[in-house]
Amino acid sequence: MGLGRIGRNLFRLLYRDPSLQLAVISDVADLEALVYLLKWDTLLGRFPEPLEVRDGVLRVAGREVRMLQAEKPGEASWGDLGIEIVVEATAQNRDRAELEKHLAAGARRVLLCSPPKDPPDRTVVMGVNDGELRAEDRIVSNASSTAHAAAPVLQILEREFGIERAFLSTVHAYSNQQRLADVPAEDKRRGRAAAENIIPQETNAGEVIVELLPGLRGRLTAAAVNVPIANGSAVDLVCWHSRPVSIEAINAAVRAVAQERLRGILGYEEDPIVSSDVLHTPESGTFDAQATMTIGDRVSKTLTWFDNGWGYAHRAVELLRRMAAFGAAGGGR
Repeated sequence: MGLGRIGRNLFRLLYRDPSLQLAVISDVADLEALVYLLKWDTLLGRFPEPLEVRDGVLRVAGREVRMLQAEKPGEASWGDLGIEIVVEATAQNRDRAELEKHLAAGARRVLLCSPPKDPPDRTVVMGVNDGELRAEDRIVSNASSTAHAAAPVLQILEREFGIERAFLSTVHAYSNQQRLADVPAEDKRRGRAAAENIIPQETNAGEVIVELLPGLRGRLTAAAVNVPIANGSAVDLVCWHSRPVSIEAINAAVRAVAQERLRGILGYEEDPIVSSDVLHTPESGTFDAQATMTIGDRVSKTLTWFDNGWGYAHRAVELLRRMAAFGAAGGGR
C-alpha cells in the first residue's frame, strides 16, 4: 500500500522473487503515472524489464499485479484478494486503530515502512533484535532507514565499550516531504527550498532506537539536518563511554562484527568514501573507518553512510520472509 520511494524500491526487489508473490499494489495516484515512475526512476534508473498495464493489471516478467486505489486501511478486502501480509509504505504515520483495519479486512499481518503513531507489536531492525520476533506479532514496524544504519553500530559500541551518553545526528538527503521552492508550511523550516538549503529537522530516530536497545533509554538524543542532495545520508554518532576507547579498538570491533555476524547488514569501508559511494548498496549502513575519532579515551565519534531506500528495502524483504514463515500460527484471523 503506497508506491512512493520505498514502494518502488520494494517493487524492484519483489517482482521476480521466487518465494514472495507481489499480488496487489494500492495507491491513490493515477495508474499510468505510477507505472511511468516505475519505468523511469531518477534514483534507481530505468526499470530493467518491460512493463504493461491493461484492465487495472500490471504485467511484468510473466507475472500479474493487480492495481487498486484504496486510500485508507480497510478499503481493500485483503482476505478476498488472498493477501497474507500488507506492506504499509504510504509514509502515513497511522495509529493502531487504523492499522488494525488491515487485519479486519482479512490480512494476517501488517509490515510498516515508517514508524506508527502508536506502538506496534514489534519494531525490528535485522541484525539487532530480529531474534525477538514472534508469531503472535501481527503489526510489525521495519523502523526507519536511520535506525537501521545507527542501531547496529550503537549495539557494538555498547557491548564493547559501554555507552553513558550519545548524540546521534543524521545528515539526511531531502525527501518528498520537502519543497523545491519556499512555500508556507506548518513546519516553517520544512517549507524552505530543499535543494538550496541545509535544513535542521526533528527526528524520532532516538525513540525508535531505544525500543530496540532499551539499555540506552535516557542516554540517547537525536537530531537531523536535511542537505541538498537527492540520495545518500550519514549517521554522525558521538558517544561517551564507560570503558576506554581508541580509534583502533573501535574500528577493530566494528570490522569483526561487520565481516561475520552482520555481513550483508553492516558494511565496513577503509577507503575515503563520500555519500555517492554508498548508493544502491544493499547493506543498512556502511561504517567509515577513516572517519572514526576519539577525544581522550572516553569519547568517540563515528560516521556510518547509508542509501535512503535500497538497504532499507532489503531489510524489509528479509523481514517479510520471517513474517511469512510464521504463516497463520499464533495469529489467526
